[in-house]
Amino acid sequence: MQTFSIGELAERSGVASQAIRYYEKEKLMPAPQRTDANYRRYPLDAVARLEFIVHAKQWGFSLDEIRELLILQDANGDRAQAKRIAAEKLHKIREQIRHLSRVEAVLSKTLDECTGEGPMQEGCPIVDAIAEQDE
Repeated sequence: MQTFSIGELAERSGVASQAIRYYEKEKLMPAPQRTDANYRRYPLDAVARLEFIVHAKQWGFSLDEIRELLILQDANGDRAQAKRIAAEKLHKIREQIRHLSRVEAVLSKTLDECTGEGPMQEGCPIVDAIAEQDE
């Protein structure tokens, strides 16, 4: 069976060695085999696992959520649990989108109201809007 050193795994996956060690510590990556000299040796499927972690992070999943999904995958767990995790993430993302849409609307409005001229002591619609924001 082909195995990789941590440097080789980092190169193949595009994930820094330090991050790989961190993912091991956080139980996202299984503990690798060790050589007699105590060097880490990773199996080929470690590349796919790291790619999954990177993609899940890009999608906004937290390390805890990623760990939970990986545990389900490793244990051939229940799809209903994976669906619950994804549904919760989608709910959070939609909340963030709503919030960012409100911020975008306020910023757009205040940019239109701001002349960009004069001293700040006379007031600034942008600063005033941020100070008044109740969220």
